[in-house]
Parts: sequence; C-alpha cells; structure tokens
Amino acid sequence: MYKDKGCGQVNLENVDQVINVAGWVDSWRDHGSLLFLDLRDSTGTIQIVFDKGVNSNNHEIASSIRNEWVIQVEGIVKKRIEGAENPNISTGYIELNAKKLTILNSSKTPPFEINNENVDETTRLKYRYLDLRSNKMQKNLRLRHELILEICNYLNNKDFVHIETPILIKSTPEGARDYIVPSRVHPGEYYALPQSPQQMKQMLMVSGFEKYFQIAKCFRDEDLRADRQPEHTQLDFEMSFVHQEDVLNNCEKLYSHLSKKFLGQDIPVPFPRIKYAESMEMYGTDKPDTRFELKIHNLESKLSGTDFNVFNNALKNNGTIRGFSVPKNEKMTRKFYDNLNEFVRNNGGAGIIPVSIEKNIDDIQLEDIKSPIIKFLDLELVKDLFKFFDIEHDQVILICAGEKNIVLDCLGKVRNKLAYEFNLIDQKKFNFLFVTDFPLFEFDNENNKWAAMHHVFSSPNNDTIDYLENDPGKVIGNLFDLVCNGVELGSGSIRIHEREVQEKVFSIIGYDDNQVNERFGPLLESFDYGAPPHGGMGLGIDRLISTFLGEDSIRDVISFPKTQSASDLLWGAPSIIDNEQKLELRIKNIEDEKGAK
Repeated sequence: MYKDKGCGQVNLENVDQVINVAGWVDSWRDHGSLLFLDLRDSTGTIQIVFDKGVNSNNHEIASSIRNEWVIQVEGIVKKRIEGAENPNISTGYIELNAKKLTILNSSKTPPFEINNENVDETTRLKYRYLDLRSNKMQKNLRLRHELILEICNYLNNKDFVHIETPILIKSTPEGARDYIVPSRVHPGEYYALPQSPQQMKQMLMVSGFEKYFQIAKCFRDEDLRADRQPEHTQLDFEMSFVHQEDVLNNCEKLYSHLSKKFLGQDIPVPFPRIKYAESMEMYGTDKPDTRFELKIHNLESKLSGTDFNVFNNALKNNGTIRGFSVPKNEKMTRKFYDNLNEFVRNNGGAGIIPVSIEKNIDDIQLEDIKSPIIKFLDLELVKDLFKFFDIEHDQVILICAGEKNIVLDCLGKVRNKLAYEFNLIDQKKFNFLFVTDFPLFEFDNENNKWAAMHHVFSSPNNDTIDYLENDPGKVIGNLFDLVCNGVELGSGSIRIHEREVQEKVFSIIGYDDNQVNERFGPLLESFDYGAPPHGGMGLGIDRLISTFLGEDSIRDVISFPKTQSASDLLWGAPSIIDNEQKLELRIKNIEDEKGAK
C-alpha cells in the first residue's frame, strides 16, 4: 500500500509515529523556509509541513507541486503548536512533518477549484470526475451507499428476498415513453428498458415469493426537471396476502428507521394519512408540504353576496372562490403583488386578490381595509372574513376565483412560493405523510378517453368497485403516495389479482383484446393459476437522498447524471452510431432517408 492511514484518520494518538500518506494536493501555502501543503484523500485532509532547514531537497520539490497533483509523503506526526489548531477538521490538532516526498502523478490546472460551490453546473457535469472529488459529492455518494446498504439489511431482516429483474424487456405502456433497444439477432424487433419492474414483480408474487425487494433501475423517456432523470433508482418492494395498511406500515417503519439512523430524528409512526380529495382542497396539491400552515379555505359562502363580477361569474360557471391567510411581510409592496399576479396568470389563473386590515378587527373602519376590490366589500363582510380565518391585522388574506382545479393549483403553488420567500419553513423538519384514496381513473380531455391515474394494475376499493361499469370517474383506487416536505418519494397500490377485474380496467381505458393480449398476456395468464392478493411500492432512492441532504436537485446525489435535456456532458451521449452498427441492427435514420430523396 502507498499509505498506512487515510489522510483524515490521523489524530493525536499517532503523535511521534512515522507514517505514509497519499492523495491529492488540496492547497499549499509558501511561507519561505516553511511550506504547508494540505493533502486530501477519501477520508479527509491532513496538513503536511516541508521544512527547508530539515530537508532542502524535499522543500524544493514540494515548491513545484500544484493543486490536484497526486503525491505520497512519509513523515512524522507532530502536535500543532498552540494557536495553530483547526478544530473544524478531524486532523486539526496534528500535522505531518515530511521526511520523504514522492510525486505519483502531476495534474493540469483544473478547470475549477474542487470545493468551490459556485461552479456552473455545466462545467461540473463535463468534468464530473473532478467534481466528484469535492467534499460535498464525496459526502453525498457515501450517504447514498450507506442508506442503500441499510435498506437492504432492514428488509433482509424482515424476510424480504432480493430478486433482480431484467433490463431488456418487452415494451409495455406504464405512463411514460419507453426507451427502445433494437435487436441485432431479431431484425426489425425491439426490446424496451423497464419503466419499472411492475409486471415482473407481480409475477413473483404469483410465483410464491411473498416478500420481494430490489434496488431497481428504471428508465422513462419523459421531460426532465430537477427531480427527474432519464434513469432513476428506486426501492421496489412487493408483498403477498396484504391489505393497504400492511404495505403502508412496512414503508413507514422503514423510513422512520432510516430517519433515525441518518437524520438523528425520531419520526413517529404511523405517518399521517390524507385522502387525495382533502389534500387538494387544503393544499392545492397531492404532495403537500406540511411544515407550515397556510391552509386553503373555501370562501364561496363568504363572498357570494358581493357585487364583484369576478366572484359572481366564477360561481355562475360552477367555479369556486378559495383563499388562505399569510403573515404580513415587508416584501408585500405594490411590485410584489404585481409579480404575484403575473405568477398566478402564468399558471393559468386569473389573478390573486389581497385583503388586509390596519387595526384589530373590533376597531377597524372601512378606511382601515386595504384591497384592490375595496369598493365591493363592506365592513361587516371583512370582519366576518377575518373571524372565519381566526386572524388579526398581522395577516393578509389572498383570494383566487375561477375554475376549481385551476384555482386550487394556483393557490397551492402560491402557498409554497410564499413559504419559501417569507422563511416560514422549518428546514430541520421532515414531515412524512401518505396521500391515499386517489381516483382510479382521470379523464384525458385531449384524447377524449379515460386514463389510469397511476397505472393500470391498481385495484379499485370495495366501496366503489361497482362504478366500474357505468361511472369510472367515481372509482377510488387502493392507491397511495409517500410524501415528505412537498416531495413525492414514491407511489404504491394494492394490485389487481383477478383476471376479470384487470380486463375490465383495460377495457375502460380503451385497450382492445389484441392490445391486451400483446402487452399483458403473460401476466393475465399467470392470474389463471392462483394469484394471491398483493401490493407494494416503488420509492425513489434519488429523491429520498436529496431530501435527506437538503439538495435542490437529484443530480447532486447521482454519480454521473444527465442534464435537464437528457444529455451526458462527460461522455457526449446520446451520440450518433456509425453506419456499420446501423447495418447490423437493420435501422435507418428518417433524416438519412429524407436526404436520399
């Protein structure tokens, strides 16, 4: 070995020992006869001292070294002099007095300083192998390793069996576009990369593996954002002979365990359960952040008697009037409200209306009310409104009117926006909850047909299953999402295990018999041989780690991620393949054919 100990592992117990260390030069400081060099490896950094008076040759060689050179140093561990200690690092009370220096490799000047957090992300991704040397990325990926290991150990102790499923599978619709792989052996035919192991894990339940899990790679060709990648990693688990609560219990106990181990927080179980309809009504979203209040209220009865046409027209057209109260903030200027209105309009809404008062409710007069629609409001109505919210003059009521879904969506986004801008969020909190009772179907207006809310394999609950025949919009599914701090960490359901019910769901969303047989034939056939009741979840590992670390983007917890345009800046993927490969795969580019014409 080139080193006896890691750079970050040397401490006061090693004083007066002669050791070898090796790593990358993190920084250096030339003080004339003394040269100080910080050496970094995967365990941390250590300060190395080159004394010209002790070894002038070593000092001269060390003077030529620059950042990111790879070196080996033999030296004697000494306690730092009083006043020169650095309590912020594990090796801050010792240093290594160099006796021998060996240069293992030189380095070009890096395109950025390794631990500079202000580097453009494009540059970071292009030189990812350098970015991964940073303290942040080392910490993030080590946490990822430890968390996945802990998940595997936990589930193993609960009698789950880890089973790998194939990456090359048949293309089946599961909500996003498939990534397609042409077959050389079968010209003109294609594999697909799995969006999830959904059908295979259900077959494993039919096969008698009653508790399965996998750290699975999933591939989805969809538009990207901060919390999406073309390929992501998920914890996939499935259980036989279970009801919905059994699946939720397994999930929440695991995540409570992980929170205790990696966050040092006791997250009580059971997690809160919020029905989908309630979540939309109170928070304007199915992934609510409950670290702050700002709950949305129905104001239709309170504001239906005004002469304000925006309110009246909304109600006349089966719309709604909703609002929430927010603490007053010095940022609430005219420009602030102009920007907030623009934000709402950009999200499809008509605008947002503030109402505030300058005195306590019992003391206000009409002139103490501040609102752009003051001429449509009377004193008693405003008093009643503030009493309804149970607030005083230190709060502002924000109101939105129009089509219900748009109003709730806009208020949900405004709610989150203001919570961040006004620092209303306790960043130390991790509020887990389950959103349950999703509709099984949603209507696709663009294609004029029903679509599965989550996926086609979720079962209807017993109370609404009879609506499958005549009113699919009323069917509630045994569907659930795990949410933490406004982030959807994963989804699950109790699956359909009866062929007749599964075929009925397929018919509602418009699959004919040939499509069903082609896409789902093996799964349906397996149901004919004794499929047990079963359910499970797919939980995003990348999102969980980024939530634990407080990272805004999952790219910062993935070793070699893609950009938001699905490009790999390091390797230059996707890329053009050569004509010989195309010939072997029997494929042509449409652009090539157009050019030939």
